[in-house]
Amino acid sequence: MTTFDMRREGRTGLEMGLGVGQARMSGWPYTDFATGWYVIGYSDEIKPGDVKAAKWFNQDLVVFRTESGVLSVLDAHCPHMGAHLGKPSPEGFGGGVCGERIACPFHGWLWDTDGNNVEVPYRPEMPTKAKIGRKHVREVDGIVLMWYDHAGSAPTYEWPGLPYFGDKSNYYPINTTVDGPYLAKPQFPFENSADPHHFKYVHGSHLDAEFSDYKVDGPYAENVMRLVFGGGKENTWLTPNGPVLGYVDNFFWGASLGVARFRVDDLVCIHLPTLTPVDDDNAIFFSTVTGTREPGDSGDVPTGRSGRMIEAQHWQIRNDFHIWQNQKYIVKPIFTGSEEQSRYAFIRRHFDQFYPNPVYKESN
Repeated sequence: MTTFDMRREGRTGLEMGLGVGQARMSGWPYTDFATGWYVIGYSDEIKPGDVKAAKWFNQDLVVFRTESGVLSVLDAHCPHMGAHLGKPSPEGFGGGVCGERIACPFHGWLWDTDGNNVEVPYRPEMPTKAKIGRKHVREVDGIVLMWYDHAGSAPTYEWPGLPYFGDKSNYYPINTTVDGPYLAKPQFPFENSADPHHFKYVHGSHLDAEFSDYKVDGPYAENVMRLVFGGGKENTWLTPNGPVLGYVDNFFWGASLGVARFRVDDLVCIHLPTLTPVDDDNAIFFSTVTGTREPGDSGDVPTGRSGRMIEAQHWQIRNDFHIWQNQKYIVKPIFTGSEEQSRYAFIRRHFDQFYPNPVYKESN
């Protein structure tokens, strides 16, 4: 007998309406993305001569590295007749990197890393005045960043890189994962720096965290979290000698870059968890982690407590995504005390300044 029943295990009739229509985050108040630097990939993902098609911030883009190693990100479409510069001929006939330039796969027009037309091959020495939009990009600590500004302005600050504690050579190479898309916003991981109570319920911590006040310098903010690691247990792989009072130094640049630096006894672990918007609703998650080397270990593959801590950072933050993916954003939450309110109000007002339509006022 033919059945039209689409119910299955885990999807009853009660749940059938979930996921119907375009997924959007309810309550999100901002009309555009926050101005700032965003992670879009890693340096080792694009070699000299490589061309990649990309999409970020509702924009089709082409990412390429010249033969000498210069990285460039341009608007994707050739202004001649609209071909996508990130889609060279699969047969190798046209397009791709030509020395220090990128060629259009349609008619061979050449463009430099700044987006200037430098050659029309069938009209030698007579390039057009056409120009392709160029994005500001940086490579820092093996991480590729792109600047987004809702007004189209140039960068107003630089990212200094990962905040190594001590000698950088004493750390493993960055360990990275990339996944998504997620229905989440770039500032969400950083709002954790104002929330001491979620660690028990989302991450399984024994006690609430304690926080210092925020310090701010322009787009930069920081605070310190004190947290008992291994609380309630005789010992763990991280705390083999029993519970340890550790510290998490939080650093933020704008509303788009933030680092949590964990200090547990002699172990330091640095986590850069970033969400980069693809479009108005979806973001890709880049998880970048490093840690201090185990004593005597000169290899590139993390081992021991440091290796486990690096791995733990990648999966612990996925517990937050379960919340964010199903969350309604509350602009004015219900607070349970003046300390909680002051922390949340402070960091949200700080992030608020990077959007084109601020929604918080000093009195909120």
